[in-house]
Order: sequence, then structure tokens, then C-alpha cells
Amino acid sequence: MTTSLNSQIPAREPGEQQVVFARFTVSFDETGISSGVAKCTLPAGAIIIGTDVHLSASFNANSTNVLTVGSNSTQLDNVIAAGDVTESSTGLTKDVSPTGTALGPLSADTTFYGKYTQTGGTAATSGAATVIIKYVPQR
Repeated sequence: MTTSLNSQIPAREPGEQQVVFARFTVSFDETGISSGVAKCTLPAGAIIIGTDVHLSASFNANSTNVLTVGSNSTQLDNVIAAGDVTESSTGLTKDVSPTGTALGPLSADTTFYGKYTQTGGTAATSGAATVIIKYVPQR
């Protein structure tokens, strides 16, 4: 009698964990971006293993440019915090670790927001980032 190595695994189950990602953009001129814009929802039990940010256009407000991503109250900075990314330069920031409630398995389906704030006399006229949240869903 021939037996399959996967005889105990249902037909639709690939039998392995896979890293999944949520990819979205954040732009300086999005409506509501200064208070946060909903970008993605990750499932309960997911563990975020790192976040990458690619700046294709630098944010250019006169004084301060702050890009954050998160799910925590009004700060929205438990995935990407102020200082994690150099907003005034194009390029790639890799594998930023989450903090707070984004660290460890998510207790419920969780919505994450992108937020961009600026200060200074001259408002930004450019700024665009692609954010990639890498996570492993609960199996």
C-alpha cells in the first residue's frame, strides 16, 4: 500500500507557513493624511516580522517631515515611528521592527494607518512612499 507524506493534511492546505505582505502607498497630498488614512487590515494572530519603506519622492516641507505607520490611537507609530525613515531622501529603509501592540501576535483583526505630518513655513510639494508590512498569519 502506498501512502502519501501529506496524508494528514487537508487537500487545500499547502502544508507550510508563508510570509505574506501588505503593500500600500502614502503620499504628501492625500486627503486626511495628517491625521492618518486607513491602509490595510491584518488578520488576528498575525505576527509582523518587519516593514520596508521605499521613498520614490522625498517629502520636502520646509522644516520637519514625519512619516509614520501604525494602529495605536492617534500616534499611529507602532510599525514605523518618527525617525525610522529619512523622509527627505529617496531610497529604501528595510526591516523596521514593530513596537507596542504591533509586536507579537495581533489580538484581533487590526487596521493600520499611514500618516504624514509637516511643519515649517513652506508646505510640502512632493513626497511619496511605498510601505511593505511583512507578516506571518496564524495557521
